[in-house]
Amino acid sequence: MNTVLLPILRSRGALAFAVGVVCAALLLTLLFVRAESVSPQAHYDYTQKLRDLRAADAEANGEVLANRLEITRNYDALTFYMDRSLQEASSVTVVPSFLPDGEREKTLEKAQELQRALEKKSRLVDVFKRQNAILRNSLAYFPVVADDFLGGPVSGGLKGALENYVRHVLLFARDPDGERLAQVDASRRRLIAVQTDTAHREEAGELLLHGDTIVKQLPEVNALTQRIKGLDTAQQLESLNLHYALGHEHAQRIAGQFRMLLYACALLLTVYLVFVFVRLELTRRSLDRAHREVSERYAAQLFAEERLLLHATAFHNSHDGIVLADAQGNVLDVNPAFTRITGYERSEVIGRNPRMIKSGRHDQEFYAAMWKSILGIGSWQGEIWNRNKYGEVYPELLSISAVRDAEGALTNFVAVFADISRLKEQEKQLTQMAYYDALTGLPNRVLLADRLTQAIFQVKRSNAILAVCYLDLDGFKPVNDTYGHEVGDRLLVEMASRFRGELRGGDTVARLGGDEFVLLLVGLEDIAECEQAIQRLLCVIGQPLSVALEPISLSASIGVTLFPRDQSDPDTLLRHADQAMYQAKQAGKNRYRIFDHDLDLYVRIRHDHISRIEEALENGEFSLYYQPKVNMREGCVVGMEALIRWHHPERGMVAPAEFLLLVEEDELIVRIGEWVIETALRQMDEWHGMGLVLSVSVNVASRQLQDANFVQYLSSALGKYPNVARGLELEILETSALEDMAKVSRIIEECRELGVSCSLDDFGTGYSSLTYLKRLPAATIKIDQSFIREMVTDPNNLIIVQGVLGLALAFQRQVIAEGVETVEQGRMLLQLDCDYAQGYGIARPMPAEQVSAWCGSWRPDPAWSAIKDLRWDAEDRPLLTAKVEHHNWVLQLIQAIQEELPPSGRCLDDHYSRNFGIWYHGRGQNLYRHLPGFASIAGPHKRVHEIAAEVDGCWRDGQMDRAQGLLDELLMQRDAVLAALDRLELEVAQSRR
Repeated sequence: MNTVLLPILRSRGALAFAVGVVCAALLLTLLFVRAESVSPQAHYDYTQKLRDLRAADAEANGEVLANRLEITRNYDALTFYMDRSLQEASSVTVVPSFLPDGEREKTLEKAQELQRALEKKSRLVDVFKRQNAILRNSLAYFPVVADDFLGGPVSGGLKGALENYVRHVLLFARDPDGERLAQVDASRRRLIAVQTDTAHREEAGELLLHGDTIVKQLPEVNALTQRIKGLDTAQQLESLNLHYALGHEHAQRIAGQFRMLLYACALLLTVYLVFVFVRLELTRRSLDRAHREVSERYAAQLFAEERLLLHATAFHNSHDGIVLADAQGNVLDVNPAFTRITGYERSEVIGRNPRMIKSGRHDQEFYAAMWKSILGIGSWQGEIWNRNKYGEVYPELLSISAVRDAEGALTNFVAVFADISRLKEQEKQLTQMAYYDALTGLPNRVLLADRLTQAIFQVKRSNAILAVCYLDLDGFKPVNDTYGHEVGDRLLVEMASRFRGELRGGDTVARLGGDEFVLLLVGLEDIAECEQAIQRLLCVIGQPLSVALEPISLSASIGVTLFPRDQSDPDTLLRHADQAMYQAKQAGKNRYRIFDHDLDLYVRIRHDHISRIEEALENGEFSLYYQPKVNMREGCVVGMEALIRWHHPERGMVAPAEFLLLVEEDELIVRIGEWVIETALRQMDEWHGMGLVLSVSVNVASRQLQDANFVQYLSSALGKYPNVARGLELEILETSALEDMAKVSRIIEECRELGVSCSLDDFGTGYSSLTYLKRLPAATIKIDQSFIREMVTDPNNLIIVQGVLGLALAFQRQVIAEGVETVEQGRMLLQLDCDYAQGYGIARPMPAEQVSAWCGSWRPDPAWSAIKDLRWDAEDRPLLTAKVEHHNWVLQLIQAIQEELPPSGRCLDDHYSRNFGIWYHGRGQNLYRHLPGFASIAGPHKRVHEIAAEVDGCWRDGQMDRAQGLLDELLMQRDAVLAALDRLELEVAQSRR
C-alpha cells in the first residue's frame, strides 16, 4: 500500500510545489510591474514639456511688448514662439499614464484649458500683428510727410494750423488719452477750415490720412496688447504644473507601497529558499558521509590488495638483494636478486644465518657496532664487504632494519643490499679524472688546492716554511710548433717524471695546464734550502730531452712565494707566485724570483688609485685651469697653458702631480689626454665666439703621443672646431721625446701638417744635445722652472739659462721661460733677450671664466716696462753672471756664520781673487771702465771683502756675537754693490742704443 501511495503523494507534492512557484512568480511579477509603473523618463519628458511651454509663452509675451514699444520691428520671433507654444500645448494634453485616474483627468482638463487659451492668444496675436503694422507704417510716414509739407511754400495761416495739427497728433501718439484726442480733433477741423489752396490739397489729404490712421489704430493696438496680456496663460500653466505634481506624488506613493510589498514578498521567498537550501545541504552532507565511508572502505580494501601485490612484485623484481630473517637471524626468504649477487640459491640459504657470506675483512668491533645500531635505533646502513658462493669478495651497500609488532617485540629483520663493485671502480676512475692530469698523471688544480690547504695547516703546526713555486717552461711553444703536439706531450711527460724524481716525499708537483706547473715544497728550514732546491730543479730542467730525433733543451722561469712570510690564502699565494714568475721571465728567463710583498702592495694600491682616477674621469670631476703666457717686453698676452685639476669630492682641489704620475704608464693617460684636448678646443671655440682669440697649449704624455691612433684622433678633434684648430699647441716633455726620437719627430711633423705646433717642455732636464735639437722639429722651447727659479741666486742655473737661449737662437726656436715668480727674474730674462714667460709672478692658473677679465686688465710690471726698449749684447752677459755670483757668495758667507760654521774660502779680504773681483778687474774693466757707473762699484766691493775678513777673524776668535753683528753692514754693502751694478747695466744698455 505504501509503495503505491508514495509515488502518488510525491507527484501531488511536486505539482503543488510547481503551482506554488508559478503563483509566487506571477505575484512577484505583478508587484514589480506596479512598483515600477512610475517611469522616471516619462516624468522627466512631461516636466520638460511644461518648462518649454512656460519659456515659449513668456518669450511670446515679451515679443508682443517689444513690437509694441518699437524695440523690435520683426514678427518672426513672435510667430516662432507662438507656434512653439501651440505645439507644446498640444503635447502636454498627452498626460502620462502612470498618474491615478482622478489626477490624470484633472491634469488633462487643465491642459486642454491651457491649449484653448493659447489658441485664443494666437488669434489675438495675428490681429495685433496686422494692426500694429498699419500703425507702425503711419507713425513712420507721418513725420516725413509733415516735414516735407512744412518745408515747402506754405502760407502763414495754413502753416500754423498744419504745425498745430502735427504737434497734437505726435503728442497723442506718445500718450493717447481723451484730452489729447480732443486736441487732435480740434486741430484737424482747424486745418480743414484754413485749407483753401488747391495746390496743397493733396499733401494735406495724405497728412490727414496718416493722422486719422494713427488716431484710430493706436487705441485699438493698445487694447489688443492689454487683451493679450489679460489672457493669463502663465497662471493656467502653473495650475497645470501643480495638478501634475500632485498626481505624480500620489503615483509615487502608490508605487512605493507596491515596492514595500515586493520587498516583503522577496524577503519571505528568501527565507523560504534559505530553509530549502539548508535542508538540501544537510541531506547532501549526510549522503557525502555515507558515500565517503563506503568509498574509504572500498579504497582501503583495494589499497591493501595492491600493497600486497606491490610488495610481492617489488620483492621478486627488485634489483637489490632482499633477505627476510626471523628474530634469531635465520633466513626466512630471499629474492632472485640475492641469488644473482651471491650465487646462492634460495633453497641453500633458507633457515641458515647470513654470516655464511662474511668476507673476513671486518673485525668484531665493526659487527658489534652494527648490531648495536640495529637493536638500539632499529636500523643500520653502510658499506660492507662480503663473499659470494664462488669465494669472490665484493663491496655492497647494505641496509638492515628491525621489525617489531604492536607491543614492540622484535619479530623479524629485513636486509636490503646492492653490489657496488662497478660504482667503486667508477669512483676510482672519476677520482683519477677529477684530481689528476690526464697526460702526466700529476695532481691537477683541484687536488693542488687541497694539498696547498693541508700544507698550510702543516706549516702552521711545525713553524717551518712552505714554498709555493709557479713554474713555466721557456720555449715550449716553439717546440710544439716545430715538432708537433705529440713531441710536446712526450716532453711534458718527461718533465713531470723529472719533477717527481727531484722532489721529496712530502712535496707536491701539479700541472695547471699547458707548460705551467706548481710545486709545493713543504717543511723547509730557511730560504737558502728553498733556493738550493730550485737551483737543482733548474739544472734538471736544463738537461737535454730525447723526445725527438734530436736532443731538445729547455729552461724554466720560476716564481716563488714563501708562507708564512706571505700571509695569504691559497688562491692569493698562487697569484703571487705567478706574478713572481712573470718577473723572472721579464728578467731574462731561466731563473727564479721570490715574490716581493711590498712591491705587490704598491701595485695593488696603484691599481686602486688608477681605478679611482678613472671613476673621476667618468664622473666629470676634472676641469681645466689656464695659466697665461705673456710677452713681457710688449706687455701682451700670447696664449694660455691648459692645466688639469681634480675636484675631489672629499679632498677638494688635487694638483696634477698627485695623480698624473700614477697613470702616465697606464692606458688611462690616453683617455685623460684626449679629454684635455677636447675640453681645451671647446673652450677656445667659446672664447673665439666672445671675440677673444688665444692659443692654448696642452701637455701630451709620452704614451699618448706615441699611441698609434694619436694623429688620427687629433685630426678628428680639430675637425670639430675649425675656427680655432690652428691655435692648439702640444707640449711634449723632453724626457718623453728621448724614448723614441725618430717616432716622436715623425709625429711632430704630422701634427705640424695639421696646423698644430709643438713645444719641448721642461727643457734642460733631459739629454739636451745638439743632435736632439736638430732632429726634433719643435717650434718652441720651454726652459724648466727649476732653472728660472734660482737663476737670480745661483750662477750655474743662470749659465744654463744663457746656454739654452744660445741654442734656441742658433736653431731659430722660440723660448718661453717657465716658473717666473718674481719681478727680478722677469727683469733678468729681458736682459737675456728672453721676452716670453709664464709663472706665478705673472698669474696663477685660473678657471676659464676668469681668463677674459684677466686678459683685459693685465699690465706688465713697471720694472719690465722701464727696460723694454733696452738691449744687451752677448758680451754683456758675464756682467749678469758676476752680479749673481757676488750675491750668492755673500749669502753663503752669511749662512755659514748664522749656522756657526767656518766661512768658505780663504783670503776673504782680497777683493781681487774672487770670481766677481776677477771679472771686475779683468773683462769688466776692459769693457766698461769708460762708464761712470763702473767706478762706483769699487768702493762698496772692497768694503764687502773687508767686512768679510773681519767676520772671519771674529769667528776664528770665537766672537760669534760680534761676527753676527757685522752681518747687517755686510748686507748693506752688498746691496750697494748690486745697486751700482744695476746702474751700470742701464748705462751699458743705453750706450748701445
